[in-house]
Amino acid sequence: MTRLGLAALLSHWRRNPWQFATLIAGLALATALWSGVQAINAEARASYDTAADVVSGSGLQQIRRADGLPLSIADYVALRREGWQVSPVLEGSLARGDSSLRILGVEPLTLPQAAVTGEAAVQSPFADDGIFNKPDVVIVHPEDVAVFEGQSVTLQTDAARPRGTALADIATAARLLQSSDNITRLLVAPDQPLGLASLPPEYSLLQAAPRNDVARLTESYHLNLTAFGLLSFAVGIFIVY
Repeated sequence: MTRLGLAALLSHWRRNPWQFATLIAGLALATALWSGVQAINAEARASYDTAADVVSGSGLQQIRRADGLPLSIADYVALRREGWQVSPVLEGSLARGDSSLRILGVEPLTLPQAAVTGEAAVQSPFADDGIFNKPDVVIVHPEDVAVFEGQSVTLQTDAARPRGTALADIATAARLLQSSDNITRLLVAPDQPLGLASLPPEYSLLQAAPRNDVARLTESYHLNLTAFGLLSFAVGIFIVY
């Protein structure tokens, strides 16, 4: 009985083979559109992981120069002497051939604990027995090791680290980036001493970006991509029709 039912259902396609071919092609197109959108979604999530680095400073106020120029060690020392609990961060790109790597240099002794987010807060390299107690240590993804070929550094591979970024002590980062006196920004610790003097006018205090708003924004973006994937699948089905 089942065999006769299937034969009856397939009898139309036996009489119209070209319609069957277009059906398969349409379903393949719809599936390809859906798969492509899902691949874009996955790539976007990977990009967010790269942007949200181990020490991104998310949720912390930051200090930069009001004129847009890089901060210097003298600026950092002056603010520390005035009582500001700040920690320097140096960022830059290290290029080798067609590959480029973002170097993030931090000062482990003054880095606020709130700057270490996510899984890094559980296994922090800034602990008392951390790997930054060794000289010239760079934490890097295993696939980014080739960028440091010829550099006199000690590489610590971490498969959980986002590709395209490397974490190092600020002195090591300054040597790799050939930037001995520049500081990209200063992270402001959440707890500051009482009676702290106001920030000098040559500096700008940037407020922290709300983490919840960013999370909602990214989730909304991924939801829109998923909806676009469903729409693409529906378009493919319409082409079949």
